[in-house]
Amino acid sequence: MSLPNTNAQTTPTFLDEAALQELTDLLDETHPQVALAAFQNVDDTDAAVFFVICTHLKTESIGNVLATHAGKIFAQLPFDKQVSIAEKVTKTETVASENARQIWNEQIERIKTAIQETTFLGEGTTNLAKLLSYLDVTEQNALLEALGEKQPEVVESVSEQLFTFEDLGNLENEAIRTILQVLDKSTLALALHNAPTAIHDRFFENMSASQAEAIEVETAQLTFEQTQIADTARHSVVNLVRNFAAKGLLKISV
Repeated sequence: MSLPNTNAQTTPTFLDEAALQELTDLLDETHPQVALAAFQNVDDTDAAVFFVICTHLKTESIGNVLATHAGKIFAQLPFDKQVSIAEKVTKTETVASENARQIWNEQIERIKTAIQETTFLGEGTTNLAKLLSYLDVTEQNALLEALGEKQPEVVESVSEQLFTFEDLGNLENEAIRTILQVLDKSTLALALHNAPTAIHDRFFENMSASQAEAIEVETAQLTFEQTQIADTARHSVVNLVRNFAAKGLLKISV
């Protein structure tokens, strides 16, 4: 005897395809941070119903797009609110259709209002990186050092955007050779593991034959565990370049 499918999901009958498509188009053009404002003062039980309905939305035209948008909005909520809504979700398996319709319609109106009343200026760290790009490296480092006392995670994100590992490909040969003089073999080998070809070639064309051979041997001996921290090695190289630039030992574009 087969068991009933208790996990079957159906789109609520009160949701019309045209309205769902309209909402999808709206959220496609809206950053989750903007839509987030629509959930700030919503009862957690109502929010749970809305998010659960979203996970059931799968139609021929929109697929799982609305569920994905809802997930991104949920991910932006404060952690304590996430926990509270999650608790409500586990206890919300049925709801009166009229109540569900009301919750859905009210939340959609809140989202539309939030979009009309909120201007998204972009990611904060990206905006700061753009602003700092007008300063020289010494000034950038001084400002980031001061900011790092309060928000170290922000500093890391901004630094990565100011000068990335991929930007090493734009360095002059002299700058590459300066780095090679002080960068230890193991860090460089790890940083170049699966690195973009352009970066790999920029380093190898500035190495002596013996240096290149030593790096190739070191790379070939990397263990799986070591390759998992290649990003850490790349950050070390980028930090070295930025520090050298701040001291005037090489030039980078900012």
